[in-house]
Amino acid sequence: KNSRSLGFTPAPLPINGTTFVAPYWADIDTRGTGNIWYRITQDPVLLRRAWDDSSSCASPSWLFIATWDHVGYFENKIDKTNTFQCALFTNGAQSYVLFLYADGLIQWTVGNSGGIDALAGINA
Repeated sequence: KNSRSLGFTPAPLPINGTTFVAPYWADIDTRGTGNIWYRITQDPVLLRRAWDDSSSCASPSWLFIATWDHVGYFENKIDKTNTFQCALFTNGAQSYVLFLYADGLIQWTVGNSGGIDALAGINA
């Protein structure tokens, strides 16, 4: 079942009955600043780069990349922004995920709604 989260405050992981990948489970708010980009590719250069970065044992054939670019936090705040990526890739038999965070591009961990610090992981 696909559904989106309508609240700004993330619940602690794991969340029963919900499967998702969370590169940055936090109070992201793009109303004031930031964009979320994604693409699916089979570009051999990008596939090789994902494979090299992961130290996986299988060469991938498909890659999904999502980028959160200078996203703000709840409640429409733009004084601090975060930029990060998630790469999902597979060779058809095995699947992998990479969370990518550049130095200096994570500037906040909790939005104005309170709650918990940001989390990252896979809720399965």
